[in-house]
Amino acid sequence: MSAFAKLSRRDFTLGGLALAAGLATGACAGSPGSAPVATVLRVGQYWPPVSLDPAKAGGESQLYLQPAYEPLIYRASDGSYQPALAKAWRYLGTGNKAFEITLREGVTFSDGSPLTSEGLKASIEHFRAAAGQAAAFLAPIETLEPDGPLVLRMTLSEPHPLLPSLFTQDLLAGDVISPAAVTGGADLANRTFGAGPYTLLPGETVANDHYTFGPNPGYWNASARRYEKITIKVLPNESTALAALKTGQVDVVLGSYTIAGGAKAAGLRLAASPNIMMGLQLNDRAGTLSAPLGDIRVRQALNFAVDRVKITTALLGEYGVPTEQPAAPGEDGFTDKNFYTHDPGRARQLLAEAGFAQGFSLPVVLPSAPDFFANIAQAIGSDLEKIGVTIQLTTREPSAAKTALTEFPASSMGWGVQPVYYMGRGLWLRDAIGMNPFRSSDPELEQLDRQAAAADEATRAELDRRIVRRVVELAWFLPICLSPQFLFHRDTVEVNAIPGKPFPSITAWQPAK
Repeated sequence: MSAFAKLSRRDFTLGGLALAAGLATGACAGSPGSAPVATVLRVGQYWPPVSLDPAKAGGESQLYLQPAYEPLIYRASDGSYQPALAKAWRYLGTGNKAFEITLREGVTFSDGSPLTSEGLKASIEHFRAAAGQAAAFLAPIETLEPDGPLVLRMTLSEPHPLLPSLFTQDLLAGDVISPAAVTGGADLANRTFGAGPYTLLPGETVANDHYTFGPNPGYWNASARRYEKITIKVLPNESTALAALKTGQVDVVLGSYTIAGGAKAAGLRLAASPNIMMGLQLNDRAGTLSAPLGDIRVRQALNFAVDRVKITTALLGEYGVPTEQPAAPGEDGFTDKNFYTHDPGRARQLLAEAGFAQGFSLPVVLPSAPDFFANIAQAIGSDLEKIGVTIQLTTREPSAAKTALTEFPASSMGWGVQPVYYMGRGLWLRDAIGMNPFRSSDPELEQLDRQAAAADEATRAELDRRIVRRVVELAWFLPICLSPQFLFHRDTVEVNAIPGKPFPSITAWQPAK
Protein backbone atom coordinates (compact mmCIF):
# COMPACT_ATOMS: atom_id res chain seq x y z
CA MET A 1 0.00 0.00 0.00
CA SER A 2 1.27 3.45 -0.85
CA ALA A 3 2.14 5.99 1.79
CA PHE A 4 -0.88 7.99 0.74
CA ALA A 5 -3.32 5.31 1.87
CA LYS A 6 -2.32 6.23 5.43
CA LEU A 7 -3.27 9.86 4.94
CA SER A 8 -6.75 11.12 5.69
CA ARG A 9 -8.82 11.73 2.59
CA ARG A 10 -10.14 14.79 4.42
CA ASP A 11 -6.84 16.63 4.30
CA PHE A 12 -3.69 16.39 2.24
CA THR A 13 -1.37 19.20 3.26
CA LEU A 14 2.06 20.25 2.16
CA GLY A 15 3.52 18.54 5.19
CA GLY A 16 2.13 15.24 3.97
CA LEU A 17 4.26 15.45 0.86
CA ALA A 18 7.27 14.40 2.89
CA LEU A 19 5.77 10.92 3.11
CA ALA A 20 6.41 10.30 -0.56
CA ALA A 21 9.39 12.02 -2.04
CA GLY A 22 9.39 11.92 -5.79
CA LEU A 23 5.61 11.93 -6.13
CA ALA A 24 5.65 14.68 -8.73
CA THR A 25 6.96 12.24 -11.30
CA GLY A 26 4.49 9.47 -10.52
CA ALA A 27 1.15 10.86 -9.50
CA CYS A 28 -0.79 9.60 -12.48
CA ALA A 29 1.18 7.15 -14.55
CA GLY A 30 3.84 5.37 -12.57
CA SER A 31 7.41 6.22 -11.73
CA PRO A 32 9.93 7.15 -14.44
CA GLY A 33 11.84 4.18 -15.69
CA SER A 34 9.18 1.67 -14.63
CA ALA A 35 8.31 0.84 -18.25
CA PRO A 36 9.41 1.77 -21.75
CA VAL A 37 7.37 4.15 -23.88
CA ALA A 38 5.34 2.30 -26.54
CA THR A 39 3.93 3.71 -29.74
CA VAL A 40 0.14 3.31 -29.49
CA LEU A 41 -2.32 2.01 -26.91
CA ARG A 42 -5.46 0.79 -28.71
CA VAL A 43 -8.63 0.46 -26.63
CA GLY A 44 -12.15 -0.76 -27.45
CA GLN A 45 -15.16 0.74 -25.67
CA TYR A 46 -18.94 0.04 -25.81
CA TRP A 47 -20.14 3.53 -26.61
CA PRO A 48 -18.88 6.93 -27.74
CA PRO A 49 -18.69 9.85 -25.30
CA VAL A 50 -21.85 11.82 -24.65
CA SER A 51 -19.59 14.87 -24.72
CA LEU A 52 -15.89 15.66 -24.43
CA ASP A 53 -16.82 18.54 -22.13
CA PRO A 54 -16.25 17.05 -18.64
CA ALA A 55 -18.92 19.35 -17.24
CA LYS A 56 -21.58 17.79 -19.48
CA ALA A 57 -20.31 14.21 -19.50
CA GLY A 58 -20.98 11.26 -17.25
CA GLY A 59 -19.33 7.99 -16.35
CA GLU A 60 -19.83 6.66 -19.86
CA SER A 61 -17.39 9.31 -21.15
CA GLN A 62 -14.63 8.90 -18.55
CA LEU A 63 -12.34 6.77 -20.69
CA TYR A 64 -12.29 9.49 -23.36
CA LEU A 65 -11.65 12.27 -20.85
CA GLN A 66 -8.85 10.71 -18.80
CA PRO A 67 -6.07 11.07 -21.40
CA ALA A 68 -6.66 14.80 -21.84
CA TYR A 69 -7.92 15.96 -18.45
CA GLU A 70 -5.71 15.37 -15.44
CA PRO A 71 -7.73 15.73 -12.23
CA LEU A 72 -6.88 17.90 -9.26
CA ILE A 73 -6.59 14.77 -7.10
CA TYR A 74 -5.77 11.31 -8.43
CA ARG A 75 -7.57 8.28 -7.00
CA ALA A 76 -4.97 5.53 -7.28
CA SER A 77 -5.74 1.86 -7.88
CA ASP A 78 -5.41 1.09 -4.14
CA GLY A 79 -8.03 3.74 -3.33
CA SER A 80 -5.58 6.29 -1.94
CA TYR A 81 -5.73 9.94 -2.95
CA GLN A 82 -2.62 11.42 -4.51
CA PRO A 83 -1.68 14.95 -5.64
CA ALA A 84 -2.08 15.67 -9.35
CA LEU A 85 -2.93 19.22 -10.46
CA ALA A 86 -3.52 20.01 -6.77
CA LYS A 87 -0.53 19.50 -4.51
CA ALA A 88 -2.49 19.99 -1.28
CA TRP A 89 -6.07 20.21 -0.02
CA ARG A 90 -7.81 20.55 3.32
CA TYR A 91 -11.05 21.36 5.09
CA LEU A 92 -11.01 24.59 7.07
CA GLY A 93 -12.52 24.50 10.56
CA THR A 94 -15.19 21.97 11.47
CA GLY A 95 -18.51 21.01 9.96
CA ASN A 96 -17.30 20.33 6.39
CA LYS A 97 -18.38 23.76 5.11
CA ALA A 98 -15.07 25.32 4.00
CA PHE A 99 -12.34 23.84 1.79
CA GLU A 100 -9.01 24.93 0.35
CA ILE A 101 -7.06 23.69 -2.69
CA THR A 102 -3.42 24.53 -3.41
CA LEU A 103 -2.43 24.08 -7.05
CA ARG A 104 0.78 22.72 -8.51
CA GLU A 105 3.05 25.46 -9.83
CA GLY A 106 4.09 25.64 -13.49
CA VAL A 107 1.21 23.64 -15.02
CA THR A 108 -0.13 24.62 -18.45
CA PHE A 109 -3.13 23.44 -20.42
CA SER A 110 -2.85 21.96 -23.91
CA ASP A 111 -3.77 25.38 -25.37
CA GLY A 112 -0.85 27.00 -23.51
CA SER A 113 -2.91 28.72 -20.80
CA PRO A 114 -1.47 28.53 -17.27
CA LEU A 115 -3.23 26.77 -14.39
CA THR A 116 -4.19 29.38 -11.79
CA SER A 117 -6.66 29.75 -8.96
CA GLU A 118 -8.74 32.13 -11.10
CA GLY A 119 -8.79 29.54 -13.89
CA LEU A 120 -9.86 26.80 -11.46
CA LYS A 121 -12.65 29.08 -10.27
CA ALA A 122 -13.83 29.54 -13.87
CA SER A 123 -13.75 25.77 -14.46
CA ILE A 124 -15.80 24.99 -11.35
CA GLU A 125 -18.31 27.69 -12.25
CA HIS A 126 -18.63 26.14 -15.72
CA PHE A 127 -19.35 22.74 -14.13
CA ARG A 128 -21.99 24.29 -11.89
CA ALA A 129 -23.74 25.96 -14.82
CA ALA A 130 -23.60 22.95 -17.16
CA ALA A 131 -26.02 20.76 -15.17
CA GLY A 132 -23.97 17.61 -15.82
CA GLN A 133 -23.13 14.72 -13.51
CA ALA A 134 -21.03 16.83 -11.13
CA ALA A 135 -23.38 19.83 -10.89
CA ALA A 136 -25.50 18.42 -8.06
CA PHE A 137 -22.41 17.65 -6.00
CA LEU A 138 -21.07 21.18 -6.53
CA ALA A 139 -24.40 22.85 -5.70
CA PRO A 140 -23.57 23.52 -2.02
CA ILE A 141 -20.62 25.75 -2.99
CA GLU A 142 -21.51 29.31 -2.01
CA THR A 143 -18.29 31.23 -2.68
CA LEU A 144 -15.07 30.63 -4.61
CA GLU A 145 -12.27 32.96 -3.51
CA PRO A 146 -8.74 32.88 -5.01
CA ASP A 147 -5.97 33.66 -2.51
CA GLY A 148 -2.99 34.39 -4.71
CA PRO A 149 -2.27 32.62 -7.99
CA LEU A 150 -2.33 29.03 -6.66
CA VAL A 151 -4.81 28.84 -3.75
CA LEU A 152 -8.59 28.62 -4.06
CA ARG A 153 -10.87 28.64 -1.04
CA MET A 154 -14.52 27.72 -1.13
CA THR A 155 -17.34 28.03 1.37
CA LEU A 156 -20.50 25.95 1.27
CA SER A 157 -24.13 26.55 2.16
CA GLU A 158 -24.39 23.07 3.67
CA PRO A 159 -21.92 20.39 4.75
CA HIS A 160 -20.13 18.39 2.05
CA PRO A 161 -18.01 15.60 3.58
CA LEU A 162 -16.38 14.21 0.44
CA LEU A 163 -14.98 17.11 -1.57
CA PRO A 164 -11.59 15.41 -2.12
CA SER A 165 -13.29 12.50 -3.92
CA LEU A 166 -15.35 14.91 -6.01
CA PHE A 167 -12.15 16.40 -7.40
CA THR A 168 -10.72 13.04 -8.52
CA GLN A 169 -11.08 11.54 -12.00
CA ASP A 170 -14.06 9.46 -10.84
CA LEU A 171 -16.60 12.27 -10.49
CA LEU A 172 -15.17 14.57 -13.16
CA ALA A 173 -15.31 17.90 -11.30
CA GLY A 174 -11.55 17.73 -10.82
CA ASP A 175 -11.00 17.66 -14.60
CA VAL A 176 -9.96 21.29 -14.84
CA ILE A 177 -10.73 22.95 -18.19
CA SER A 178 -8.59 25.73 -19.66
CA PRO A 179 -10.05 29.12 -18.67
CA ALA A 180 -9.36 30.41 -22.19
CA ALA A 181 -11.55 27.62 -23.59
CA VAL A 182 -14.29 28.11 -20.98
CA THR A 183 -14.61 31.83 -21.55
CA GLY A 184 -13.71 31.90 -25.25
CA GLY A 185 -16.53 29.80 -26.68
CA ALA A 186 -14.32 26.83 -27.58
CA ASP A 187 -15.87 23.63 -28.94
CA LEU A 188 -15.64 21.80 -25.63
CA ALA A 189 -18.02 19.05 -26.75
CA ASN A 190 -15.74 17.88 -29.57
CA ARG A 191 -12.22 19.05 -28.63
CA THR A 192 -10.14 18.77 -25.46
CA PHE A 193 -8.64 21.62 -23.42
CA GLY A 194 -7.16 19.91 -20.38
CA ALA A 195 -3.83 19.72 -18.59
CA GLY A 196 -3.41 15.97 -18.98
CA PRO A 197 -0.66 14.01 -20.72
CA TYR A 198 -2.53 13.92 -24.06
CA THR A 199 -4.78 16.04 -26.23
CA LEU A 200 -7.36 14.97 -28.80
CA LEU A 201 -6.07 14.91 -32.40
CA PRO A 202 -9.11 16.08 -34.46
CA GLY A 203 -7.47 15.13 -37.76
CA GLU A 204 -7.13 11.52 -36.59
CA THR A 205 -10.56 11.31 -34.97
CA VAL A 206 -13.95 10.38 -36.43
CA ALA A 207 -16.77 11.14 -33.98
CA ASN A 208 -18.70 8.07 -32.80
CA ASP A 209 -16.15 5.74 -34.43
CA HIS A 210 -12.66 6.35 -33.04
CA TYR A 211 -10.83 8.98 -31.00
CA THR A 212 -7.07 9.52 -31.14
CA PHE A 213 -4.99 11.32 -28.54
CA GLY A 214 -1.43 12.56 -28.97
CA PRO A 215 1.05 14.09 -26.52
CA ASN A 216 0.24 17.37 -24.83
CA PRO A 217 3.59 19.13 -25.41
CA GLY A 218 3.26 21.23 -22.26
CA TYR A 219 2.35 18.40 -19.88
CA TRP A 220 4.05 18.96 -16.52
CA ASN A 221 4.89 15.27 -15.95
CA ALA A 222 5.98 14.15 -19.43
CA SER A 223 8.38 11.49 -18.13
CA ALA A 224 5.41 9.49 -16.81
CA ARG A 225 3.66 9.30 -20.19
CA ARG A 226 3.83 5.68 -21.40
CA TYR A 227 2.43 5.86 -24.93
CA GLU A 228 3.00 8.18 -27.83
CA LYS A 229 -0.67 7.90 -28.78
CA ILE A 230 -3.90 6.46 -27.42
CA THR A 231 -6.71 5.40 -29.77
CA ILE A 232 -10.17 4.50 -28.46
CA LYS A 233 -12.35 2.59 -30.91
CA VAL A 234 -16.13 2.41 -30.44
CA LEU A 235 -17.08 -1.30 -30.49
CA PRO A 236 -20.72 -1.63 -29.38
CA ASN A 237 -20.90 -5.36 -30.15
CA GLU A 238 -19.02 -7.39 -27.53
CA SER A 239 -18.37 -10.34 -29.82
CA THR A 240 -16.78 -7.97 -32.32
CA ALA A 241 -14.75 -6.38 -29.53
CA LEU A 242 -13.47 -9.78 -28.37
CA ALA A 243 -12.55 -10.75 -31.93
CA ALA A 244 -10.63 -7.48 -32.33
CA LEU A 245 -8.75 -8.22 -29.10
CA LYS A 246 -7.92 -11.78 -30.14
CA THR A 247 -6.51 -10.66 -33.51
CA GLY A 248 -4.50 -7.80 -32.03
CA GLN A 249 -6.52 -4.96 -33.57
CA VAL A 250 -6.91 -3.56 -30.05
CA ASP A 251 -4.90 -4.09 -26.87
CA VAL A 252 -7.64 -3.61 -24.25
CA VAL A 253 -11.45 -3.77 -24.31
CA LEU A 254 -14.00 -2.92 -21.68
CA GLY A 255 -16.62 -5.63 -21.53
CA SER A 256 -19.04 -7.67 -19.48
CA TYR A 257 -19.35 -11.23 -18.21
CA THR A 258 -20.83 -12.30 -21.56
CA ILE A 259 -17.37 -12.49 -23.13
CA ALA A 260 -15.38 -13.42 -20.01
CA GLY A 261 -15.37 -17.14 -20.85
CA GLY A 262 -14.25 -16.55 -24.42
CA ALA A 263 -11.52 -14.20 -23.30
CA LYS A 264 -10.15 -16.71 -20.78
CA ALA A 265 -10.29 -19.52 -23.31
CA ALA A 266 -8.26 -17.40 -25.72
CA GLY A 267 -5.55 -16.86 -23.10
CA LEU A 268 -6.30 -13.17 -22.68
CA ARG A 269 -5.86 -11.41 -19.37
CA LEU A 270 -8.75 -10.18 -17.27
CA ALA A 271 -9.21 -7.59 -14.54
CA ALA A 272 -12.54 -7.34 -12.72
CA SER A 273 -13.98 -4.75 -10.35
CA PRO A 274 -17.36 -5.87 -8.88
CA ASN A 275 -18.94 -2.45 -8.44
CA ILE A 276 -21.83 -2.23 -10.92
CA MET A 277 -25.20 -2.56 -9.19
CA MET A 278 -27.51 -4.57 -11.47
CA GLY A 279 -31.25 -5.07 -11.21
CA LEU A 280 -34.35 -2.90 -11.67
CA GLN A 281 -35.26 0.57 -10.45
CA LEU A 282 -38.82 0.82 -9.16
CA ASN A 283 -39.06 4.51 -9.98
CA ASP A 284 -42.81 5.14 -9.71
CA ARG A 285 -42.99 4.99 -5.91
CA ALA A 286 -46.17 7.09 -5.74
CA GLY A 287 -48.07 4.82 -8.14
CA THR A 288 -48.56 7.47 -10.81
CA LEU A 289 -48.10 5.11 -13.78
CA SER A 290 -48.37 1.78 -11.95
CA ALA A 291 -50.70 1.84 -8.95
CA PRO A 292 -49.20 -1.29 -7.34
CA LEU A 293 -45.75 0.34 -7.01
CA GLY A 294 -47.28 3.04 -4.82
CA ASP A 295 -47.59 0.46 -2.01
CA ILE A 296 -44.40 -0.41 -0.12
CA ARG A 297 -45.72 -3.93 0.43
CA VAL A 298 -45.76 -4.52 -3.32
CA ARG A 299 -42.23 -3.24 -3.77
CA GLN A 300 -41.05 -5.41 -0.89
CA ALA A 301 -42.89 -8.39 -2.37
CA LEU A 302 -40.88 -8.03 -5.57
CA ASN A 303 -37.68 -8.08 -3.50
CA PHE A 304 -38.76 -11.22 -1.63
CA ALA A 305 -39.69 -12.94 -4.91
CA VAL A 306 -36.30 -12.92 -6.62
CA ASP A 307 -33.64 -15.56 -6.05
CA ARG A 308 -30.53 -13.40 -6.09
CA VAL A 309 -28.08 -16.24 -5.60
CA LYS A 310 -29.56 -18.29 -8.45
CA ILE A 311 -29.65 -15.36 -10.89
CA THR A 312 -26.15 -14.18 -10.01
CA THR A 313 -24.67 -17.66 -10.34
CA ALA A 314 -26.41 -18.31 -13.64
CA LEU A 315 -25.38 -15.03 -15.24
CA LEU A 316 -22.07 -14.15 -13.62
CA GLY A 317 -20.69 -17.37 -12.19
CA GLU A 318 -17.62 -16.72 -10.07
CA TYR A 319 -17.58 -13.00 -10.87
CA GLY A 320 -20.89 -11.80 -9.37
CA VAL A 321 -21.84 -10.89 -5.78
CA PRO A 322 -25.56 -11.32 -4.88
CA THR A 323 -26.87 -8.30 -2.98
CA GLU A 324 -30.02 -6.50 -1.92
CA GLN A 325 -28.35 -3.22 -1.05
CA PRO A 326 -26.76 -0.33 -2.96
CA ALA A 327 -23.40 -0.78 -1.29
CA ALA A 328 -20.40 -3.03 -1.83
CA PRO A 329 -18.73 -5.23 0.80
CA GLY A 330 -16.09 -3.26 2.65
CA GLU A 331 -17.36 0.09 1.35
CA ASP A 332 -19.44 2.92 2.80
CA GLY A 333 -22.85 1.89 4.13
CA PHE A 334 -22.54 -1.87 3.69
CA THR A 335 -24.15 -4.14 6.29
CA ASP A 336 -23.88 -7.93 6.61
CA LYS A 337 -27.48 -8.37 7.81
CA ASN A 338 -30.01 -9.05 5.04
CA PHE A 339 -33.52 -7.61 5.07
CA TYR A 340 -34.87 -9.92 2.35
CA THR A 341 -34.62 -13.65 1.82
CA HIS A 342 -35.83 -15.55 -1.24
CA ASP A 343 -39.39 -16.18 -0.04
CA PRO A 344 -42.07 -16.38 -2.77
CA GLY A 345 -44.69 -17.26 -0.11
CA ARG A 346 -44.00 -14.05 1.78
CA ALA A 347 -44.09 -12.17 -1.53
CA ARG A 348 -47.56 -13.53 -2.37
CA GLN A 349 -48.78 -12.68 1.13
CA LEU A 350 -47.64 -9.07 0.79
CA LEU A 351 -49.27 -8.75 -2.63
CA ALA A 352 -52.55 -10.07 -1.21
CA GLU A 353 -52.40 -7.65 1.74
CA ALA A 354 -51.91 -4.80 -0.71
CA GLY A 355 -54.91 -5.90 -2.80
CA PHE A 356 -52.99 -7.40 -5.72
CA ALA A 357 -53.32 -11.12 -5.05
CA GLN A 358 -53.92 -11.73 -8.77
CA GLY A 359 -50.69 -9.98 -9.68
CA PHE A 360 -50.19 -7.19 -12.21
CA SER A 361 -48.12 -6.15 -15.23
CA LEU A 362 -45.07 -3.94 -14.82
CA PRO A 363 -43.69 -2.02 -17.85
CA VAL A 364 -39.88 -1.68 -17.78
CA VAL A 365 -37.61 0.32 -20.08
CA LEU A 366 -34.02 -0.75 -20.65
CA PRO A 367 -31.19 0.14 -23.04
CA SER A 368 -30.72 -2.00 -26.13
CA ALA A 369 -27.02 -2.48 -25.40
CA PRO A 370 -25.04 -4.02 -23.80
CA ASP A 371 -26.86 -7.36 -23.61
CA PHE A 372 -26.56 -7.84 -19.86
CA PHE A 373 -29.40 -5.35 -19.17
CA ALA A 374 -31.83 -7.57 -21.05
CA ASN A 375 -30.34 -10.79 -19.62
CA ILE A 376 -30.82 -9.76 -16.00
CA ALA A 377 -34.28 -8.25 -16.63
CA GLN A 378 -35.44 -11.53 -18.18
CA ALA A 379 -34.07 -13.51 -15.24
CA ILE A 380 -35.90 -11.23 -12.80
CA GLY A 381 -39.05 -11.59 -14.89
CA SER A 382 -38.89 -15.37 -14.63
CA ASP A 383 -38.96 -15.19 -10.81
CA LEU A 384 -41.68 -12.52 -10.71
CA GLU A 385 -43.94 -14.64 -12.96
CA LYS A 386 -44.12 -17.14 -10.10
CA ILE A 387 -45.95 -14.59 -7.94
CA GLY A 388 -48.19 -13.36 -10.76
CA VAL A 389 -46.20 -10.28 -11.81
CA THR A 390 -45.42 -9.94 -15.51
CA ILE A 391 -42.76 -7.49 -16.61
CA GLN A 392 -43.18 -5.96 -20.05
CA LEU A 393 -39.78 -5.04 -21.50
CA THR A 394 -39.29 -2.12 -23.88
CA THR A 395 -35.82 -1.55 -25.27
CA ARG A 396 -34.59 1.83 -26.43
CA GLU A 397 -31.27 3.06 -27.78
CA PRO A 398 -29.12 3.75 -24.67
CA SER A 399 -29.39 7.54 -24.65
CA ALA A 400 -33.13 7.36 -25.41
CA ALA A 401 -33.68 4.87 -22.57
CA LYS A 402 -32.11 7.39 -20.19
CA THR A 403 -34.52 10.14 -21.20
CA ALA A 404 -37.60 7.87 -21.05
CA LEU A 405 -37.53 7.24 -17.30
CA THR A 406 -40.70 9.26 -16.63
CA GLU A 407 -42.60 7.28 -19.26
CA PHE A 408 -42.24 3.92 -17.49
CA PRO A 409 -42.80 2.92 -13.85
CA ALA A 410 -39.59 0.88 -13.78
CA SER A 411 -36.25 0.78 -15.56
CA SER A 412 -33.04 -1.20 -15.69
CA MET A 413 -30.41 -0.52 -13.06
CA GLY A 414 -26.71 -0.48 -13.87
CA TRP A 415 -24.85 2.18 -11.93
CA GLY A 416 -21.52 2.14 -10.19
CA VAL A 417 -21.44 1.98 -6.41
CA GLN A 418 -20.21 5.28 -4.95
CA PRO A 419 -19.93 6.72 -1.44
CA VAL A 420 -23.38 6.99 0.14
CA TYR A 421 -23.32 10.80 0.07
CA TYR A 422 -23.03 10.80 -3.73
CA MET A 423 -25.51 8.00 -4.31
CA GLY A 424 -28.10 9.95 -2.34
CA ARG A 425 -27.67 12.95 -4.63
CA GLY A 426 -27.83 10.82 -7.74
CA LEU A 427 -30.41 8.22 -6.76
CA TRP A 428 -32.71 8.66 -3.79
CA LEU A 429 -32.87 12.18 -2.36
CA ARG A 430 -35.80 14.26 -3.60
CA ASP A 431 -33.61 16.54 -5.72
CA ALA A 432 -31.33 13.77 -6.97
CA ILE A 433 -30.13 14.34 -10.51
CA GLY A 434 -30.71 11.55 -13.01
CA MET A 435 -32.12 8.48 -11.31
CA ASN A 436 -35.04 9.77 -9.23
CA PRO A 437 -37.31 10.75 -12.13
CA PHE A 438 -40.52 11.03 -10.08
CA ARG A 439 -38.78 13.00 -7.29
CA SER A 440 -39.58 10.47 -4.57
CA SER A 441 -38.88 11.67 -1.05
CA ASP A 442 -38.66 10.09 2.39
CA PRO A 443 -38.32 12.35 5.47
CA GLU A 444 -36.22 9.82 7.37
CA LEU A 445 -33.76 9.49 4.48
CA GLU A 446 -33.48 13.26 4.09
CA GLN A 447 -32.82 13.73 7.82
CA LEU A 448 -30.20 10.97 7.97
CA ASP A 449 -28.46 12.49 4.96
CA ARG A 450 -28.25 15.92 6.62
CA GLN A 451 -26.77 14.37 9.75
CA ALA A 452 -24.21 12.32 7.79
CA ALA A 453 -23.09 15.28 5.67
CA ALA A 454 -22.04 17.28 8.75
CA ALA A 455 -20.57 14.35 10.70
CA ASP A 456 -16.94 13.38 11.19
CA GLU A 457 -15.70 10.22 9.48
CA ALA A 458 -16.30 7.89 12.45
CA THR A 459 -19.87 9.08 13.06
CA ARG A 460 -20.72 9.17 9.36
CA ALA A 461 -19.94 5.45 8.95
CA GLU A 462 -22.87 4.39 11.14
CA LEU A 463 -25.19 6.98 9.59
CA ASP A 464 -24.29 5.68 6.13
CA ARG A 465 -25.29 2.16 7.19
CA ARG A 466 -28.63 3.48 8.45
CA ILE A 467 -29.20 5.32 5.16
CA VAL A 468 -28.55 2.20 3.09
CA ARG A 469 -30.77 0.13 5.37
CA ARG A 470 -33.60 2.63 4.96
CA VAL A 471 -33.25 2.52 1.15
CA VAL A 472 -33.48 -1.28 1.30
CA GLU A 473 -36.58 -1.18 3.54
CA LEU A 474 -38.34 1.32 1.25
CA ALA A 475 -37.73 -1.09 -1.67
CA TRP A 476 -37.27 1.74 -4.14
CA PHE A 477 -34.93 -0.57 -6.03
CA LEU A 478 -34.78 -4.25 -6.90
CA PRO A 479 -31.02 -4.98 -6.76
CA ILE A 480 -29.82 -8.41 -7.74
CA CYS A 481 -26.06 -8.38 -7.77
CA LEU A 482 -22.83 -6.51 -8.02
CA SER A 483 -21.59 -7.18 -11.51
CA PRO A 484 -17.96 -6.67 -12.35
CA GLN A 485 -16.73 -4.14 -14.77
CA PHE A 486 -14.18 -6.03 -16.84
CA LEU A 487 -11.01 -5.06 -18.61
CA PHE A 488 -9.82 -7.71 -21.05
CA HIS A 489 -6.31 -7.17 -22.34
CA ARG A 490 -3.40 -8.70 -24.19
CA ASP A 491 -0.18 -9.56 -22.35
CA THR A 492 1.50 -6.55 -23.94
CA VAL A 493 -0.32 -4.19 -21.54
CA GLU A 494 -0.34 -3.83 -17.76
CA VAL A 495 -3.52 -2.12 -16.51
CA ASN A 496 -2.28 -2.13 -12.87
CA ALA A 497 -5.70 -3.02 -11.42
CA ILE A 498 -6.15 -4.25 -7.85
CA PRO A 499 -8.88 -6.91 -7.38
CA GLY A 500 -12.04 -5.49 -5.87
CA LYS A 501 -10.99 -1.88 -6.38
CA PRO A 502 -12.09 0.61 -9.08
CA PHE A 503 -9.82 0.57 -12.09
CA PRO A 504 -6.97 3.07 -12.33
CA SER A 505 -7.08 5.76 -14.99
CA ILE A 506 -6.15 4.84 -18.55
CA THR A 507 -3.10 7.05 -18.02
CA ALA A 508 -1.80 4.50 -15.49
CA TRP A 509 -1.83 1.65 -18.02
CA GLN A 510 1.55 0.89 -19.46
CA PRO A 511 3.48 -1.49 -21.71
CA ALA A 512 4.20 -4.82 -20.03
CA LYS A 513 7.66 -5.07 -18.55
